Amino acid sequence: MGVAPPCDPAIDPMAGRGGLDRIQGDPKRDGAMIQRLIGCGVVVVSLAILAMPSPAKAADPATVMQQAMMGLGPLPGATMLQPLNGEQWQEVVAGHAWQMPELSEWPIGKDGRPIVETRQADKMVHTVRAWESLARLRSLYRSSTARLQRLNPDLDLTSLEEGDEVVVWRRDEEAISQSSGKPQAGRLIDGEPMPDSSYYTLQYPHRTFGTYYTVSEVVRVLDAYYDQFRAAAPLVIGDISSRRGGSLAPHRSHQAGRDIDISLPRKDVPPDYDGIHRVWPRNLDVERTLWVMTSFIDGGHVKYIFVDWNHQRRLWQLAKEQGAPQEWLEAVFEYPRRGSAGIIRHSPGHVGHFHVRFYCQSTDDWCR
Repeated sequence: MGVAPPCDPAIDPMAGRGGLDRIQGDPKRDGAMIQRLIGCGVVVVSLAILAMPSPAKAADPATVMQQAMMGLGPLPGATMLQPLNGEQWQEVVAGHAWQMPELSEWPIGKDGRPIVETRQADKMVHTVRAWESLARLRSLYRSSTARLQRLNPDLDLTSLEEGDEVVVWRRDEEAISQSSGKPQAGRLIDGEPMPDSSYYTLQYPHRTFGTYYTVSEVVRVLDAYYDQFRAAAPLVIGDISSRRGGSLAPHRSHQAGRDIDISLPRKDVPPDYDGIHRVWPRNLDVERTLWVMTSFIDGGHVKYIFVDWNHQRRLWQLAKEQGAPQEWLEAVFEYPRRGSAGIIRHSPGHVGHFHVRFYCQSTDDWCR
């Protein structure tokens, strides 16, 4: 027998009776069509064999799952995988739902400047109240009269009136904010403030200056939080640092722009949203609190999160109930071993808020 002719795309061997009817009645034509069908079968089988994974290189379930989640491949159910039992699938899913904490370097552009993709403030304006004076503004923003006058060339700062809007900070595109020294003994260089948002309130705007990475990570997580929980009540942003860092009463830390206080998500309604109020364990929204804390940790820039021991216990219990591996629990929580390692740790006085501390970045020349 000669070589079968190439497959004819006009002939569909799977077309059913209608397709067969079209090749009946001519013996010579029938023989040619049979050769074509045999040729098609050989090609299809050959392609199928080539497409099958080698037994020695079977698809890795975790890799396939990760590619599918990133949109780079089919879901595992549509992929040829080695059979997995229920326990193995639980391990694969848990490995992606509870990523082990890893330290990440902040991305730096070719120009040597950090890449920031979140919302940023361009300027900060203080609206003067009836009892405020120039001296008050200098104290709040740790600024000189000369600096404030440069920012407000058309405003007479010596005769401020209620309702006057004074620019107290403006973004310098050439500057890069830096954390210098330690959280308990440091300062902030070219700090930037938290941008305004309907998602959260700023308890004291003049105490919400931080490094670019502190501000950016808080904006990233809280924007995602309100996208995830659209009915959530506003959270309150407490202290980060003053504009130039340094001592910030009543804190021992918050001196270098890398610490921030955020109110805890709660089930009940707080007295107001102007400040941070105590949250009793029974009123803690454990699910949302765990979500927001793990979102911070997943960013790869968090060194510690401080919160009350009783709150931490409830967070640990929920994570365990949801299937968090023991290795993850030990890496993330100090609970149930007081004094042990863990990112989330107990600290007195954190019953109404949690405190996030970020790692130094490569752009910080004297950070410790």
